[in-house]
Amino acid sequence: MTRLLLAGTAGILALLAACSAPQDQAAPDETADGNSPAQTAAPDAAPDEADTEEADASAASLPGVDIYIAPLNWVGDIPTLGPVHNATRRPGYDNQPAFSADGQSFYYASGNGPLTDVWRCNLDCSERVRITDTPLSGEYSPRPTPAGEALSYIYQPPNGYGGEVWLDRLEGGEPRPASTVGPNGYYAFNADMTRLAVFALDDEAHLKVFDRFEDSVPQSVADPIGRALYARPDHGAVLFTQAREDSGFAVFETGFDGTGTHSLFDLPGETQDYAVFALADGRDAFFAVDEGVLMMRTRDLPWASIADLEEQGLSGVSRMAVSPDRSHIALVAFESDAD
Repeated sequence: MTRLLLAGTAGILALLAACSAPQDQAAPDETADGNSPAQTAAPDAAPDEADTEEADASAASLPGVDIYIAPLNWVGDIPTLGPVHNATRRPGYDNQPAFSADGQSFYYASGNGPLTDVWRCNLDCSERVRITDTPLSGEYSPRPTPAGEALSYIYQPPNGYGGEVWLDRLEGGEPRPASTVGPNGYYAFNADMTRLAVFALDDEAHLKVFDRFEDSVPQSVADPIGRALYARPDHGAVLFTQAREDSGFAVFETGFDGTGTHSLFDLPGETQDYAVFALADGRDAFFAVDEGVLMMRTRDLPWASIADLEEQGLSGVSRMAVSPDRSHIALVAFESDAD
């Protein structure tokens, strides 16, 4: 651990009051090619790997990663991290968590081979429900739709190149395409779901935006982009990343019509993953992990250290998500025998 944590809550408060994985160990998403089904049919490849490697899907392997859940306790806008619990706790690949609208469960991609299905768990996974069961195809990147009334995910057809955004019931059983402009890897809907932003699996890994109901050509906004593509919490804009010259990543924002693109801030260290959520007053806030330390910032205030995740037994933390009510955080990390 090389990063010095701020001196408790007081240090965090000093920063906020004004208004990734260890380098010697690959993070989970760096050890598996994925959400780049164009090459390997396994979720979460880093963009450079996704754009340059071509591998047989049947030969792809997925890393052993689990989803860890921890409560977030808030004093105003200052969070503290409660005890971390290994929710999925099984051999294999469990990744890409996204909380349900009520925050009482989460969806995720799970598998033991080159393809994954979508599952849903309550917070401790004492209730685990399989949403898709497709041995020859793959589903990943599950997320509730903006109103929380349906489920979206990427569907990769058998032997397909990339995938399309699909919609389904929250409990599964009614899959249907939401777009036909693939192959794509990641996506984000605007608030009324008329427009879609996608990580297009082409030569340059473009961010493309388009109207779902008009016969129009998708508009390329930026290239190449990173894998962390999200809608702003109010679904009024798109957040995406691009690599910096120093090997790190920066977060950008653009409209769902591709206008008003601008830089927001740099992610800490060399991480390319983050979570975005809304504070109680509606302001956007962000979590990221750098050298095993969970960090937080808002749009106008800098990164502040929240918790040492290595002290909680987590290694190689990559993806993360925050429940809509801000009561819990989900963290993807390497499998561990410790709970």
